[in-house]
Amino acid sequence: MKKFALIFVFGAVCLTSHLKAQTLDLPEKHRLGLGPIAGYDFKLKGPSYGAGLMYEYKPFRSVGFTAGLSYEQTRKELTGSDFSSDDEGLLKHHLYSASLGARYYVGSFYLGGALGYAYEYGESQMDNGTIIKGGSINSLYSSLGVGYQAPLRNGDLLEMELGSFGTKNSMKLGGTVKYKFLK
Repeated sequence: MKKFALIFVFGAVCLTSHLKAQTLDLPEKHRLGLGPIAGYDFKLKGPSYGAGLMYEYKPFRSVGFTAGLSYEQTRKELTGSDFSSDDEGLLKHHLYSASLGARYYVGSFYLGGALGYAYEYGESQMDNGTIIKGGSINSLYSSLGVGYQAPLRNGDLLEMELGSFGTKNSMKLGGTVKYKFLK
């Protein structure tokens, strides 16, 4: 029995010393990104801005999976014609979202999409000091965009994306720039 074990160990050592690992240029699998969001809300007809946080798991060179959190605010100047009165003010539409998505990469470029949950609420601040609460709603959040990831010297990425994002009540066209940390 000892002779068999000795031959087995000797054979295993010989085999492993001649094995060569394949070198694959696989991407870093885990990244965390943070950055501003800016766009124009075509439904509410006003500028929109906010911030986003995203985690990406990239198991393959051409495929990545994302999870994101974002806050967006759209502002619109209100005139008397919006209320059938002489009052003027400012509409603020707030949107919080959590989404899951996927990306397809071709080199440093990608096409991505995501679906998720959004919580929206609005308020109007009138020039006379009155604040009108607009209520809240839960919605389906969606985004579709194209982007580019520029590698930085320290291994992190600078990501730029243009696309459409939002809900059926507040759909925007805009972009984001994220700094993606190597996790």
